[in-house]
Amino acid sequence: MTERNNISEVKSVYKRGAEYGLWFGIYLTAMSLAIMYGLGHSTLLLLLAVAMLVAIPAVIYQVMRRYRTSMHGFASFSSLWMLGIMTFLFGSLICGMVTYVWMQYVMPTFIYDQVVTAIELYKTIPGEEAAEMVKVMQAIVDGHALPSPFDVVVQMIMLVTFLGSLVSMAMAAVLGLRRIPPKPPVF
Repeated sequence: MTERNNISEVKSVYKRGAEYGLWFGIYLTAMSLAIMYGLGHSTLLLLLAVAMLVAIPAVIYQVMRRYRTSMHGFASFSSLWMLGIMTFLFGSLICGMVTYVWMQYVMPTFIYDQVVTAIELYKTIPGEEAAEMVKVMQAIVDGHALPSPFDVVVQMIMLVTFLGSLVSMAMAAVLGLRRIPPKPPVF
């Protein structure tokens, strides 16, 4: 009877990815807000965001480890990899929604401000390449061709999911090297 209960408690990798993605989305959102607010206001927030970015592989490793433990050590490389991909996908969707609201309603000039800051930075750099970059970015601003918050968020979701796939593959491989002793049979 105990084994039947354990089997019925097993959740699909997609459902677990959605559950872990909720928490990971909060993590990504905090990192995103720290970056967006820190760019103009606080170096400390930017350092916090960098620390959070560097810690992402460890966070994903812990997610995969927890899932593998819940599966009594019987999680394959492919299921761990898919768990990581789903965690990144659902997490990036949550982060994307908050980032969109932030850029659309809280700081509607965020994208423009960042491009203007980049133009001013490139103006201080000597060389033909920097001058050409200033011309290109100024033409984008003058032509009102800046991306919308929606465009930025869609690209962010795609980038996070793609890079998350690579991180997940690496963490699934590392976790695959680690042996989990089998649990004794239940009588």
